Amino acid sequence: MQRRLRNTLLAAVAAAASIYAHTADAQSLTPEQLRALVDKRVTALNPYQELLNDPDPARSLAAMQIMLESDDAELTRLALEFGLLSPNPSVKRAAFESFLKTRPIFSIRLDGRAVKDNDFTGVIRDRWNGNVTPEKIAYWRIGVGDYSPDKRCYVNANAGNECFVTVNADGIFLTASYLNARGIIGDDGAIAGSATLGAVDEPVPFAIKLLE
Repeated sequence: MQRRLRNTLLAAVAAAASIYAHTADAQSLTPEQLRALVDKRVTALNPYQELLNDPDPARSLAAMQIMLESDDAELTRLALEFGLLSPNPSVKRAAFESFLKTRPIFSIRLDGRAVKDNDFTGVIRDRWNGNVTPEKIAYWRIGVGDYSPDKRCYVNANAGNECFVTVNADGIFLTASYLNARGIIGDDGAIAGSATLGAVDEPVPFAIKLLE
């Protein structure tokens, strides 16, 4: 929530600066005027923050899910950040599963700095058409498809009905061509874990950012 308030403050400052720059006869922006602009922007978000922080866990969860399912981009971001940064694993999972329904594109970061197997770079570039830095940090983008009730997973957006993301009590599992990985959502709201790559002998740490 602190990140959201910081972003709100920056947005208010930027708006104030824009008003000042584009008004021909504008005078210097006083501290009081700036404070009023900031208070107005923060106050507009407070009712939603209060709903998310309701002391009743059921009401808080319902507020988060309704906001995530709304067509309002600002409410969706606010609720997603609240859920993914929650210390409650059930809230984290609910937020993540709601996020999956939006069919996001994952940008997977694989840390190959400790990997000695030379096939690592080949898998990333040749099999996945990904990018590898000189330091052996790899990036690969892959889309999440619809949920399959029969397979109880979210399918690969580019591979028909093949499972890609499975969420259960043991964590988050990713399955794709030359990839088998397991991770959890950490305190920073990102997925992190270990991946097994086809033709690569050693496990590779991976991470997926879910928040901007």
